[in-house]
Amino acid sequence: MPVMQTHVAADRLREIVAEVLEIDMAEIQVDSLFYDDLAADSLEKVEIAVRIEREFGVSVEAEDGAALSSVSAALTLLRAKGVVG
Repeated sequence: MPVMQTHVAADRLREIVAEVLEIDMAEIQVDSLFYDDLAADSLEKVEIAVRIEREFGVSVEAEDGAALSSVSAALTLLRAKGVVG
């Protein structure tokens, strides 16, 4: 899989979060916190992690999933896995 540009990955992550939380993508900033800013619950956070796995072809381990607090944190994870440049 070729390395994805950061802005492309960020937009796709924002789309995933918007779909899971059923909110407008415009409400989601890269640094918006899933729990505090977007009112996500723990099941929605798990669904976000599952969709990231499917969309980007990566495995999100339990400790990685726990660290997913924002789109920015997800980008950091994808960079560490070599998916985002």
